Amino acid sequence: MRFGRQGQKTPLLLVCIPFIILGCILSDTAAGGVTVIVITATPTMPSDAGGGAPPSDTPESPPTPTFTVIHQVTPPGMSGTTRYITDPESKDYAPQQKANPGADVFAENRYERPFTAEPMAYLADVDLTRVEMKIAAPWVYVTFFPSGTRAEGIGRTVYGAEFDTDKDGRGEYLVWGVSPPSGEWTVTGVEVWKDTNNDVGGAVPQANDAPNPSRNGYDERLFADGQGADPDLAWIRQVEGGAKIQLAFKYSVLGNASQFLWNGLADAGIRNPAWFDYNDHFTPAEAGSPNTYDGDRYPLKGLWGVDNTCRDAYGFDPTGDEPGLCGYPGTIRGKVFYDENADGIFGSSIWDDPEPDQHLTLGLGACPSEGLQTATTDGNGDYAFTDIVQGTYCVTFVYTEWMNAVSSATPNPRTVLLPPFGEVVVNFGIYTDYT
Repeated sequence: MRFGRQGQKTPLLLVCIPFIILGCILSDTAAGGVTVIVITATPTMPSDAGGGAPPSDTPESPPTPTFTVIHQVTPPGMSGTTRYITDPESKDYAPQQKANPGADVFAENRYERPFTAEPMAYLADVDLTRVEMKIAAPWVYVTFFPSGTRAEGIGRTVYGAEFDTDKDGRGEYLVWGVSPPSGEWTVTGVEVWKDTNNDVGGAVPQANDAPNPSRNGYDERLFADGQGADPDLAWIRQVEGGAKIQLAFKYSVLGNASQFLWNGLADAGIRNPAWFDYNDHFTPAEAGSPNTYDGDRYPLKGLWGVDNTCRDAYGFDPTGDEPGLCGYPGTIRGKVFYDENADGIFGSSIWDDPEPDQHLTLGLGACPSEGLQTATTDGNGDYAFTDIVQGTYCVTFVYTEWMNAVSSATPNPRTVLLPPFGEVVVNFGIYTDYT
């Protein structure tokens, strides 16, 4: 909240009770008051540890010191361009006590684990289906769409986003906060972390490296519950009655980076920034698995209650080799035609004709390969392999028996590099070989 007129602040009356610090009363006579939050001096993530009164012979501890945070600004609301990541949902598989098949890949730092450890109770608020990001400088908004709400998750489940500003597969910043109780913006339970020694992700980013106690993941806490150089740095709130959770933080956290990789996560289990990436802290056996086909690794053990997304590229066109990158679907299409003058160009001769009902195969990797998809040309000789992610593929035109006297005027098979969201045209011109 801004005080007084632009560029001016009206005097504040600060009254504190000496010795017994119960908080401070602030008065802004011109602006009509400010937001005041009193929180403990050493905020931490919620704990499941039990409590209780100390033994009677234990000296009484001094009061926990408190301090006052004066918030001058709250996020104004969402605007700007949306990026989004969808994530597999496990709700339909929960009665079988397993995750969406294939969605959890521990070796690649992809988790679909919205369950407790054995007996695998379903955690609907951890089961992410979509995460959106909007940048409206000076704010960044990240909105989480869980499969459902769960009263037990309020104050417990953490929603967050990692940001990889140098695009090497290791997050540099983690912003997260515990599930809030209402639609009002709050800093309670919100934290901003930084990795100062580039060890998030272990030896090989995103891959499952052997646990190493010397790694400390996100090791510097820049903000917690309003504490930090900027008390307004990061916030959290419910949206639509808790159907969505929204984080907002200042773009300056990322150094106003114009390019980065990012991903979303929900965590009701581990909630420990120092252990990132989680697949570098647990062995596969220690972590357990939500996949029934993983044999004795099933069910979940040490690594439970976690769901994260793949990584989206913001501000740049990814090559497809970035660790953890989401699959960006593209298309390989083309035409099979009779190439009368054998120049590989359709329409360069009046005798060029499309060839319907011709068969092609698509293989993963450089040629020769096949077995991924098949396609048949339509009446115009056109074919398409659609909804395939970036990568290297092999497209093969399949000769039939009656085409013994036919040759290809273009390379066959053909190795193709498909970029993210790309479309590559691969034509096959065939002609009669009289030699």
